[in-house]
Amino acid sequence: MQIAAALSSIHTLLTEAVADFHNHKNVNTLCEQVRDGLLAVVEALLIPVIEKVLCDPQLLPELKAGAGSKGLRFNGYRPTSIRLLTGKALRVQSPYFAKAKSSARRGRKSKKRKNGTGRHFGLDYLGFVNRCSALLTSAVVQAALICPSFEIARRTLQSHAINLNVKTIRRISMGLSKEAMAQRGPVSLIDTDRADGKTVLICIDGGRLRERRAKRGRKCKDQKRQGYHADWKEPIQFVIHIVDENGGICKEHLPLYDATMGDIDAAFDLLATYLREINISKADRVVFCCDGARSYWKRTQPLVEKLEIPVHYEVIDYTHAKQNLNTIVDKLPKKTPAKEKIRIADEWKNLLWEGEFDTLKKEIKKCICSPKRRKEALAKFNTYFSKNKNRMRYADFRSLNIPTGSGCVESAIRRVINLRLKAPGIFWKPETAEAMLFLRSQLLSGRWNIMIDNMFKQIRLLCVCH
Repeated sequence: MQIAAALSSIHTLLTEAVADFHNHKNVNTLCEQVRDGLLAVVEALLIPVIEKVLCDPQLLPELKAGAGSKGLRFNGYRPTSIRLLTGKALRVQSPYFAKAKSSARRGRKSKKRKNGTGRHFGLDYLGFVNRCSALLTSAVVQAALICPSFEIARRTLQSHAINLNVKTIRRISMGLSKEAMAQRGPVSLIDTDRADGKTVLICIDGGRLRERRAKRGRKCKDQKRQGYHADWKEPIQFVIHIVDENGGICKEHLPLYDATMGDIDAAFDLLATYLREINISKADRVVFCCDGARSYWKRTQPLVEKLEIPVHYEVIDYTHAKQNLNTIVDKLPKKTPAKEKIRIADEWKNLLWEGEFDTLKKEIKKCICSPKRRKEALAKFNTYFSKNKNRMRYADFRSLNIPTGSGCVESAIRRVINLRLKAPGIFWKPETAEAMLFLRSQLLSGRWNIMIDNMFKQIRLLCVCH
């Protein structure tokens, strides 16, 4: 469709829509008619433009070079479907590349080539992601990430003139995650994301969701499905912040979020990937702030040594420390008046803040009279506070303008995991959960557009590399 013809179509569309408006007098219907009509005209206008660029002889040598480095050979121009704005499948001619045939002598007849082994490199070069425009892909996946289910996402997109079924929405979402996670770490960063000379805060904590795992064996005769296990799983979330000179979160730098369904070692490997990318070895100082879980702290020092971090501090979140101290306060005699209990708790918290652990231990022995309760209280003190007292020097940390709380990761867990993946009655396959954790982390940390732009640059580079 030429521009003149498109303008004529738009003139006709607007004339008819205005005439209908005088009859129904519903501005919402008017807006919907104009929107749908304009989108249809725009898509019809863009198809020949895109096809002309795809079939440009000057582009083909670049695509051949990129495809050749991957063992693919040009197989002519073939029709395929693309999606631009509304999700409607549109036909276009595109250069197709498939695996080059072996020159070795053939014996028995080779098996038929499997689907998915060829590629439309021209579409990748122009910025399509799995044959969808990045604009459409971004809108669809963001709806799938924000809405409580893929079905609700379908309805939401439909109200914005994007008509796709649930299966397609899920396929587009997983396709984007596959492309982005192939560059996990670098794909989320820009040039200014550098730790050089800065204070970096790293917080780690675990969330909860239900993992869907198929049952083994034959299904019963009266069952329609095989069934599955839905055990609780703890995905591990981490947050990386730049800290200002006063010990507060620097608003000028976007945080780095990510989470994984892998074990604790996989989480620390992923964290190491991000830290290398921001050049953590050049940081002025690095602060690790977590709860008292031993699984985190016994891996911190090896990570520091591996990444050659010059100065680091280990801090147990002050709120978690107070919560553990309250379990000792609960061992006070039951007849202790409420006001007295509050006074003792405040006094002990002050001792905790100042790092007076010997005095705190004496006070526990003095105030808790019952031998059984005293033994339980001291056991808690020895296992949690005595072993971590170097990580609880809160007054010293504050004087150095070092953060003493990990509220940022608690917030990230609530927003990334709880509000979408922990909903009642929802069970996740591990690979789907991993994709959702990564994509929601990028979206909610404000790095979505950075991820999309970096993906486009990397894909184009791969398409024409020699």
